[in-house]
Amino acid sequence: MIRRRAVIAGLLAAALVVAFGGFLLLSDPLRALESRLVLDVLRPGQRVTLVGDHYFQVLPAHHTPFRAQLTPFCSSLVPVLALAAIAAFVVHGHWVRRSAALLTAATLVVICNVLRIAASLWVGLQVGARGLVLFHDWVGTLFGLGYTMIGFFLMLYLLLPRATTRIPRAARVSDVL
Repeated sequence: MIRRRAVIAGLLAAALVVAFGGFLLLSDPLRALESRLVLDVLRPGQRVTLVGDHYFQVLPAHHTPFRAQLTPFCSSLVPVLALAAIAAFVVHGHWVRRSAALLTAATLVVICNVLRIAASLWVGLQVGARGLVLFHDWVGTLFGLGYTMIGFFLMLYLLLPRATTRIPRAARVSDVL
């Protein structure tokens, strides 16, 4: 029993190292990527530009221009690192299958986050800075929670055995109940 607790504590510590270390190392590169992708989504109007590292200059046609910052916590890095920690230290299976499931789920989360940021900036273009903040804080948060959960469920779906896979007799739920 004590050995099992030590193993779990070690896995939890490793997950925290991955989460905090990944955040420190990957925050700026991922935000730069997401910023460029957001500009690609919003490019047709060209009323949003990137100023500095992670600031968007928003030039609405009928409202006061403003800047919006892509902060580290608005990036998709936190949910991606959570999925990575789960894939690395919680679920079991071959590392190739876990890596493929993580890559698929992380790609979905990053794409949805880019769309969330682009939608927030688009709302800012239409109704001004206050509209951006309102949309970001309410709709964007709900959307972020939703796509993170969908990414997690997608990763689990890709990792779970298929319904056609034979399960050993001792592992069936009907034997326990």
